[in-house]
Amino acid sequence: MRLVQVSARESASRLALAVISAAVLAVSGCSVFGGSGAGGGQLTVGIMPGIDSAPLRIGIQDGLFRDHGLDVVVKNYTSLQPEFQALKSGSVDIAVGDYADFFYEDAVGKASLHLIADGYDAASNTMEVLALPGSGITTPQALDNKVVATPEPQLIPSLNGSYATDTVPYSLETLATESVLGSDGVTPTGVTWKPTPMQDMIRELRSGQVSAILATEPYIIQAESQLGAIEVMDSCSGITANLPLSGYFSLAAFSQAHSAQLQQFRAALTSAQADAANRGPLQTVLPHFTGMSSQDADLVTFGSFPTSLGIGQIQRVADLMYTSGLISNPLSVSRMARG
Repeated sequence: MRLVQVSARESASRLALAVISAAVLAVSGCSVFGGSGAGGGQLTVGIMPGIDSAPLRIGIQDGLFRDHGLDVVVKNYTSLQPEFQALKSGSVDIAVGDYADFFYEDAVGKASLHLIADGYDAASNTMEVLALPGSGITTPQALDNKVVATPEPQLIPSLNGSYATDTVPYSLETLATESVLGSDGVTPTGVTWKPTPMQDMIRELRSGQVSAILATEPYIIQAESQLGAIEVMDSCSGITANLPLSGYFSLAAFSQAHSAQLQQFRAALTSAQADAANRGPLQTVLPHFTGMSSQDADLVTFGSFPTSLGIGQIQRVADLMYTSGLISNPLSVSRMARG
């Protein structure tokens, strides 16, 4: 190899060019060394198609993630169990799910999770207990000694193997409802919860197999339109008003290695969440990926799609889980948000 002597002036010029190039790469979010902290690239997101993940679809449809240099691929799951396993195994980078289930998995040591963004918060009438007209069940107190159908549990197991006699909630829905019942002076253990596939709840209410149902949208509007069902209680009211319902999570190890990508994802999602504040985009995307009819999409009650991560608000869910006995030790949401 022949060494070529370089003048001092040329050396200085080359050094200046290298510095400028590195600066340009840094500004564009690229790593000079191609490190794991570099932004851009592909992210795979696992979801159970529903209202809470609608902004993600809006962001993809409108090119918001592409504008931030990301190729977001969505994988659909029919339940949280396989979605969570996909997150743990690395089949998906991000998972969307309800706070109670994901907090539970972190609290019992099933995974160390990073909270990326708040996805969906409750509003009035987004989670209700409903009964048939003429049933005589019109107040929370009337639910005592009644059987109430609830959505089936996902990641939280029954603590004693029998949901009907559990004194501890097994889902975000039962957690919120038991909290409101307690504030209304009703002993939650007086209610028999019956985990039921959501598509079967209306049928069981109609046939009298259950006295009431604990439902979210679009099943609220379906029960009202098909059966004339009436609201017995709003499960997200009083102490659970505006309760955060679901968020976006990654493994803590993934967030540490891909912080730039997740920052770009959060920025694009924030824009999509803001767009979802208008009913129009939501009504357009929901029928295409949830199976919800266009009529239901026009009538359902939506919660809110936060554009910032309110640690204090989300901490309310973790605190309710602890005080209800669902988790044995307090859980710090700020720790999860730090990754």
